Amino acid sequence: MPSLLDYNSFCEELKEVTSVKALDKKKFHANGLFSEQIFGPVKNYTCQCGTYYGISKSGGTCSDCGVDILNSDIRRKRFAKIVLPIPVINPIFFDLINHIGGNILKEPVNELMKNDKSGLYIKDDEYIVAKDISEISDEFEKYEGLDAIQKIVHDISEGFALNGDVKWKILYEKVEHLFINQIIVLPPELRPTKVIEDRIEYDEINKYYQQILTKKFIMEETIVNVKNNKTLFYNYYRQLQKDVFELYEVIIKKLSKKEGLIRGNILGKRIDFSGRAIIAPDPTLNIDQCSLPYIMFLELFKLQVAKKLILVGKFRLLNEAIDFVDDCIDQKQTILFRICEDLAKEQVCILNRQPSLHRLSMVAFYTKVTLDDVIKIHPLVCPGFNADFDGDQMAVYVPITEESKQEIIDKILVTQNLSNPSDNSLATTPSQDIILGIYTLTNGSFKNLIDNKVIYKNVEIPEAFKLVNECFPEDFPLQLNPIGKRELINILNLIKDSYPHQITAEVLDNIKRLGFKYSTLFGATMSLDEFELKDSANIKNEIYKSDNIKDQLIKLSSNDTEVVLKNNFNYSYMIESGARGSWDQARQIILTRGFISNFNGQIIPEPIKSSLIDGLTEKEFFNSTYGCRKGLLDVALNTGASGYLSRKLIFACANLQISKDVVDCGTNDMLDIYVKDEKMAKMLIGRWYNDNGNGQDELYNITYNDYKNVIGKNIWLRSPIFCKDNDLCHTCYGKLYESINTRFVGVVAAQSLGECNTQLVLRTFHTSGVAKIKDSNSEMTQMDIVSDLSMASKLLHSVESNKNYADLVVELFNVYNSNRKIHLIHFECIVSQLMWVEYKKWRLLSNRDELNIQYYSIQKVPSMESWLLGLAFSNPKRHILNGILERGKYKGIMDKILCGEKI
Repeated sequence: MPSLLDYNSFCEELKEVTSVKALDKKKFHANGLFSEQIFGPVKNYTCQCGTYYGISKSGGTCSDCGVDILNSDIRRKRFAKIVLPIPVINPIFFDLINHIGGNILKEPVNELMKNDKSGLYIKDDEYIVAKDISEISDEFEKYEGLDAIQKIVHDISEGFALNGDVKWKILYEKVEHLFINQIIVLPPELRPTKVIEDRIEYDEINKYYQQILTKKFIMEETIVNVKNNKTLFYNYYRQLQKDVFELYEVIIKKLSKKEGLIRGNILGKRIDFSGRAIIAPDPTLNIDQCSLPYIMFLELFKLQVAKKLILVGKFRLLNEAIDFVDDCIDQKQTILFRICEDLAKEQVCILNRQPSLHRLSMVAFYTKVTLDDVIKIHPLVCPGFNADFDGDQMAVYVPITEESKQEIIDKILVTQNLSNPSDNSLATTPSQDIILGIYTLTNGSFKNLIDNKVIYKNVEIPEAFKLVNECFPEDFPLQLNPIGKRELINILNLIKDSYPHQITAEVLDNIKRLGFKYSTLFGATMSLDEFELKDSANIKNEIYKSDNIKDQLIKLSSNDTEVVLKNNFNYSYMIESGARGSWDQARQIILTRGFISNFNGQIIPEPIKSSLIDGLTEKEFFNSTYGCRKGLLDVALNTGASGYLSRKLIFACANLQISKDVVDCGTNDMLDIYVKDEKMAKMLIGRWYNDNGNGQDELYNITYNDYKNVIGKNIWLRSPIFCKDNDLCHTCYGKLYESINTRFVGVVAAQSLGECNTQLVLRTFHTSGVAKIKDSNSEMTQMDIVSDLSMASKLLHSVESNKNYADLVVELFNVYNSNRKIHLIHFECIVSQLMWVEYKKWRLLSNRDELNIQYYSIQKVPSMESWLLGLAFSNPKRHILNGILERGKYKGIMDKILCGEKI
């Protein structure tokens, strides 16, 4: 491919646009800007005159109208050219002159361009631009117009180039590309037009092409030879140069921004989705199944249904069968329901709920068919989608080829994605009714099942526990204690880590069936009469008797208050089981609302002593509105900020992947980390470490069974921050890669933080501004999630140059893990992407220990790694120039996908 500066080489094979006219007898003009003869047919495989049509004629050219018989997609790909009557300055080269030459070239070149009398004269190796060259005596070397521009650029750049300046050398060596006499015309689909009766509506870019064509036409029709008439030549030159520069600016604008070609089309084209419907739960489904509405199924699998009708002898021709299916869709006839049921057994589909915050937002299922107008999903897959059933919708995508179908079954099927990549916990967790059913079954609520003893695995146990233990694998240890949400999730996580996916899926379905059955039989109901707390006045007085607000806050969230609520709240089994609600909510409903924080996060000193059941006074109600409004505002203002940060993270980490076959890169550098508590130790499971930081010593792997051994210790981890392999080696990343089911660990890391950002922003909406305090040393200002988000954003955008990478990792970990659980490895991946030395990643440099690390903002990283991403996200004009000056230093995944491996 010719270089970006070399217009003329690129234009050699292109057809020429010569006509200003767009339409000719209501059809696109044969030589115009939208010509079918130049750019290809408007209708698939159909020529302009209609003589040739159909895919059978593909590849030919109409002998009457000269249109190639091809798919109309060709109009997105074919370029053309406009041949200029006089040369003009190449706009990209002009930008290079300004970028490299500065005032040394910028001022003289601009002067020579705007004044037809000015010129260049050379005196004793000094280059002087004269405003009127005719006044200079002939003893000096004189150059005029375009020759003067070329001379000054060539001679000045030559001087700097010979002194070893690499950038000036590019100007000197490429000076033959300073002028162009051809303009590239973009494919018409990238500058669309619409014909309304005899009028034509243009995209803005077409206006500039038309202006250039019009001036070309006028110059060619002028009787006087423009090239021989200096005044006339420069008059036309200035107009033409202005149009070319403006065209260039418009094309640059069309590339950039959110609506631009790269971000709007190439990096994430919004495709027509296959289907979309409201979702509803269906407890009868297996975990790897979903039910699609009958009418939607007919539309999605129309061809397969039509082929089945031919196979059973109902029709002979495919067209007839398809027409029949269309009639069934239009009239909503259920005559094909049985055929759809049979066909559904062999099909898979992907369900997607937006916003797609992480990989679990797109999961595949085997299909079933329902006559209801909703997509039915398994209740346990809701956490990954963050779905509930208050009107949520999901999109359905259907694989077309057998290869894509097989890839979906191998990689995207829900049973292959039971682990959450951010912390390796179970992604399909039971909640609400299921939890309540299992808890009431094991806590003695069903007295007959507890009293009735049976022999199970040679042990006499209550029948209730037999029912629960039958859900688990046969060789799993007996569980004989009450099982609430925490206990059940611990058991299921253990099963997920110890047994194959299929067995875990069966256990989840068993638990689902049992939980729903016994929560239904238990018949939990609620009555306002039962929401009362005896002796609540005395309990309140005990809480608020101190004048110190911190003491009151501590008492509000103390264990003593929780014990009082447990013993006196009639629905404490709901909270105890983990099925619904918290003790904080119970306290607000039946005891006292407590303290509220205002818009600035400062705690209002006057508490709301009333409970929600008692009712609030006017003043208390007014004070309460602070929290509610703050929650709503935080969500509205910060969801966008969170999404923006997530997107930046994704593109900054897009190129980081784990190696297919490099087990150990051999680095001796290790990350020094202090493991402060159990939560942090758990987020290190699967990592390789030792106790002395010597990379040559034996490494140990942190497992689920021994992770507590590292609590309170300083350990040295093998880390992506030091990995010497271009793709991360298995030892530096740790064993988490075995369960995340993808090579693109950078994207997984970015999604883990991004999904957390959005969920945490939404969390403030639910807390309604109720103030909490963690310990007696806490400040009187609430550290809510919005401040957490700001801290994370600040750490990722502007890292101090003297910051230690280990401190940065720990700070990010502390911000996010105060509310969620995210493996430390994900923060290390992101920090490793921020560490550079000029244009090279710090970790990949052989002499990295001698070099100072430069922490780049996540805003800058995408443009450092991928030329295409840089074009989409940084200043496009500046990035084009950097691409010319730093050729070959950008090889991102996006570039490889679009341009092939060799860049």
